Amino acid sequence: MNLEDIASKAEIFEEVVETAVETTLGIKDFKTVGRVAKSGAAVGAAVSAATGLSVAATSGAGITSGLAAAGGVGGMAAGPAVLAAGPAYAGAKIMNETFFKDQPDLSEEEREARAAARTATNIGAAAGVAGAGAVTVAAGASGAAIMSTLAGIGGLVGGGAIAGTAIVAAAPVAAAAAIGYGIYKLFGGGKE
Repeated sequence: MNLEDIASKAEIFEEVVETAVETTLGIKDFKTVGRVAKSGAAVGAAVSAATGLSVAATSGAGITSGLAAAGGVGGMAAGPAVLAAGPAYAGAKIMNETFFKDQPDLSEEEREARAAARTATNIGAAAGVAGAGAVTVAAGASGAAIMSTLAGIGGLVGGGAIAGTAIVAAAPVAAAAAIGYGIYKLFGGGKE
């Protein structure tokens, strides 16, 4: 896989994340949804940076080395969760400051729903990061098991372990959106 192929996969991944966020939230604000999607797409860039953007980086050894470097003390198994933390934080922040922003001119019910949604979005992002770590080692904590899991996930979009890492690392953004929006509706938000 060359750099052009990686860039193409990143564009496809960005579109998938944007569509998922748009569908989950039911919002057609492409500018805001795009910012959330770009925070998820940043994971692809982080994976590429962690693996050195070389042809060797697309090999199993290159990917495992990049994940181990990203994971630090937690090693390869912690890599996707570490890579997920930044986009999860950015995605939750963007959603909280855009969709669930507190405004004094709103009804008390709407303001309470938005406050609950902001909390739920943050919790969803944190749970998503924890889930990214858990799914990575679902089949076992050995390097081969982790690579197999990531390659299987990446195979869903026609990629390999790098695409799987990007998906696992970006999933917390979608989790934050879904949980935040669900709580927002549960607390009666959106009636105005």
